Amino acid sequence: MKANNPIQYRQLIFDFQTTPRYTFDNFVVCDENEIAYKASLNVSKNPFEGINPLYICGGGGTGKTHLLHALGNSIRQSFPSLNILYVSSSDILMRYNNTLSYEEIINISREYKKSDMLMIDDIHLINSADAVQEQVFHIYNELVSKGKRIAVAGRKSPDQMTGLNDYLKSRFLSGMIAAIRSNHDEIKKSILKKMALDENLIISDSTADYLLTHFNRDLKELHAIIQRINNYSISNKRKVTHELIKEYLSEGEFLR
Repeated sequence: MKANNPIQYRQLIFDFQTTPRYTFDNFVVCDENEIAYKASLNVSKNPFEGINPLYICGGGGTGKTHLLHALGNSIRQSFPSLNILYVSSSDILMRYNNTLSYEEIINISREYKKSDMLMIDDIHLINSADAVQEQVFHIYNELVSKGKRIAVAGRKSPDQMTGLNDYLKSRFLSGMIAAIRSNHDEIKKSILKKMALDENLIISDSTADYLLTHFNRDLKELHAIIQRINNYSISNKRKVTHELIKEYLSEGEFLR
């Protein structure tokens, strides 16, 4: 693997579609996530000022990935010349674990070090992965020493990750820890209705309650269900109603 390979490097570049659900305007703000939202918004306006890194932590489906994408989209729009890199820790693990030599590992790290802003999602996945943590530590040090921005998201705060090496833990703790608490039912209902609206669907409170009652409340899964319902209504050329949703779900494929 060569660091100057344009095809492989291009795969790392921040290059996902800028959909409405990945913007700050579409993020449903509540007491539970307001601090993380405001911190991310502030970084988007002043990417190279303030506390670095920004570390967003919270349970699954609480909006961490949404905020990272919104942050990247906003900065890319305001500062189009910056090299913005978004990567999941699962991708980092796969790339490093598939290497055959130390030289390849160094080449991979060099790619990450080329970014002006590095966003790492699901950082909890590298817990106990010592070799990968060492590379992330070196990447972190070089970027920060050059005045670059780092944003991280994970399900646990650094001090709660028992398998995180002390030297990397101290780096993450030196930044701003923005925790997102679990969303209560009314907030999740608002988020669910907003997800539906993004798919050009309008669902009632009773329909939202039905979905929250019958399904896992992880927002990623709920969004997938909304998309399937939308596709079902289109294929059957019928308007989305509470009855149609019940009909679609009657087979029990997605029921708990």
